[in-house]
Amino acid sequence: MLKPFMTLSLTAALMACSPTSSERAIGGTTDKHGCLPSAGQSYSYLKQQCVQPFNVADITLEEPANATLAVYVILSDDKAQAEVFAADLPEKTILNVVKGGYVSPDKKVRLRKTETAWKITK
Repeated sequence: MLKPFMTLSLTAALMACSPTSSERAIGGTTDKHGCLPSAGQSYSYLKQQCVQPFNVADITLEEPANATLAVYVILSDDKAQAEVFAADLPEKTILNVVKGGYVSPDKKVRLRKTETAWKITK
């Protein structure tokens, strides 16, 4: 009876002394915001969290320069701003509301509502 107890105690003591494995995020490395790019996550400055733009986009458009790519747009809760996720635009591309759509502060990116759909010009 004493032998099984000693074996169990020794095993427990050895396991308690073993170094803990460093936890690594499933799916690869994270970016500076803690998002998993390999899982399709990007940091949303409007939402202040990691998102998968293709799942949460309020507007999805075909990339004008390349029909095999998409442009995703997330609107702020009050619809005063729009964040654009596109392959050829930098992170944190935020557009402000104007009559007929949204425009970037430098006026280089414009998202406008037509009668039938949204259009983006860069």
